[in-house]
Amino acid sequence: MDGKIYTDIKCRWKTYSNYRLILWAWMMNEISIMASVIEISHNNFYIHTAIHILAVIFIGIPLVYSEICIAQYTNCDVISMWNFFPLFRNVGYGAVFLVILKTVYLTVLSSWYLQYSFYAAIDPPPWFTCDDYNDTKCMVKRINVSIFQHCLETQILFDDDCGMKTASNCFFERMIGDNNTMMSKWCVYQWKSVLASFCIMTLLFILSMKKEKFILIIVKILAFYLCLVIILLLCVALSTSGAWHTKKIALDWNNYNFKTCYTSITRGFLSVGTGYGIIGFLSRDASFRSPSMMTSISVPLYSVFVTTMYALVAFNGIKTMSYYHGEEENVIEMGTSSFFLNFASISEILSYFDAMPIWGFIWFSSGFVCLFVNLWILYIFLLDSLFECLYFMRKYPNLCCMLLSLFIFFFSWPFFCSDLTGSLTDTTELLQIVSSLLFSLSLYWIYGYRNHNIDIIFMIGIKASYFWKIAWVINPLLLLSILYAKSFNLQVTEYSDSFYINYLSIHCDVLLFYVILGTYFSVFIIGLLIELFLYYRYNKLRNILFPTENWGPKEAILFKSRKLFVPEIMTTEFLYRQIRIHGYCKKQSEQIKENNTQQNTNRQASTQLSIDESEWSAFMSN
Repeated sequence: MDGKIYTDIKCRWKTYSNYRLILWAWMMNEISIMASVIEISHNNFYIHTAIHILAVIFIGIPLVYSEICIAQYTNCDVISMWNFFPLFRNVGYGAVFLVILKTVYLTVLSSWYLQYSFYAAIDPPPWFTCDDYNDTKCMVKRINVSIFQHCLETQILFDDDCGMKTASNCFFERMIGDNNTMMSKWCVYQWKSVLASFCIMTLLFILSMKKEKFILIIVKILAFYLCLVIILLLCVALSTSGAWHTKKIALDWNNYNFKTCYTSITRGFLSVGTGYGIIGFLSRDASFRSPSMMTSISVPLYSVFVTTMYALVAFNGIKTMSYYHGEEENVIEMGTSSFFLNFASISEILSYFDAMPIWGFIWFSSGFVCLFVNLWILYIFLLDSLFECLYFMRKYPNLCCMLLSLFIFFFSWPFFCSDLTGSLTDTTELLQIVSSLLFSLSLYWIYGYRNHNIDIIFMIGIKASYFWKIAWVINPLLLLSILYAKSFNLQVTEYSDSFYINYLSIHCDVLLFYVILGTYFSVFIIGLLIELFLYYRYNKLRNILFPTENWGPKEAILFKSRKLFVPEIMTTEFLYRQIRIHGYCKKQSEQIKENNTQQNTNRQASTQLSIDESEWSAFMSN
């Protein structure tokens, strides 16, 4: 796509339903199906669900709405979309760097989900028995109820670990948890993870040869499969006795504090996928007056519904565990890794559903498909960016796909160390917040929410309601508070399972965290200085806070029309008023013709009356 737009352009996704599906698939990311589900289910379900939904409505949806609006309005890429405030055009380059990090991150996560899906298909799975561990301190919590309760009593009385480990914990440590830089400086020898990553990238390369043809098929299969998974798991979760008879939910209510509430707010906002420029990339070739902007409301709410249903399944599983163990507290192991709850805890919870491994398989397989589709969307974004920049890539597209796949495959090897992946979790979330904050600040406060509203009126003929205006004004403040809180709640400071570098006096995961942050902000600062220098060189410092001259629609007629546009003539109220006036005049003219045939003597008076009544005035506007 060359970035040009015409009034009769067709979306790359062919139909509006396909466009909604592909945007929804992007919002089925690791936060929606993994992080938010754990945060809601393992901490007071009801209040955290409400917090998650409010964060999506008041923070996430306004950002999605504006990003789709700009993409549809200008049809620009992730760099040129910042022409409304060119001083921050470098944020687009930072977004490309963030997409690369996200691609590597999803490659690692999808590899782990693929492994868990494979082992869940085995009967019995490794977390159903201790036969594979040869450890006398291993137990299956569901079977050894008395041993587990005695272990709990020992921990409560003596405030010490009883030394017992569940089979789900042992398997997690073998596959993910113990694969950290503290245990081994080289995690690339985890051949199972490497093999899973190779299979994923090979499949991605094969499917991407046909570009968007297969991704639409995969997304439709994903939508059907997720609906089937939700129905099955919800029916199974609600059919267990613990879901209805337990009186005391086995949760640590001390976790109900500011930190957990803040985490729900943060992940609720992050779940909509803003900050990467992907939403604009998926929407940039939508037709000028298509209903694409309405998608920004329905799609995030549907993704919230999927997240809530998954969290409800896990929550009922936790209640079943509590009921099975006599409503004992602390029946959930917290682990020492940031990914423990996503894998070990969930596999343990699902094992209480009639002790059937099929439920674990459909859970992890659905998560894998969601992550794979997200990875595919990022992959297409990187390919299109390379095609636009490099002639060599346009000439040899297949070679470009292969090189990109190999780059992602080899670059993801170090991150099979769980501590480094935890650091990658912190950096991607933090940089996503920073990118969203800069977008919100520059669009709503500097460019101005009033100008943004006029652009929307010109494009779709509907002015924003008071909800959107209020959300746009307070959005930067909310994001700034989230960024401030996030900087004090990092996983790299909560878990100490990373190698300590003596001569630098720092852990490996913390060092990686600062290196990635330094790289991103170096790109931002260098780009900012370059923009300032160009403004100074061409004596345009007085226009530094204003959009560029070519900001607006790409089509020449639309661009000129925008310069002459008066927002009042495109409002819905005005259009309805014109229809009423036109209908009134037409009706009067028909009556005049009838009167002319019957009363020729009064023809002149009737004509004068119709002209007087058909003239528009301010009174007719009501």
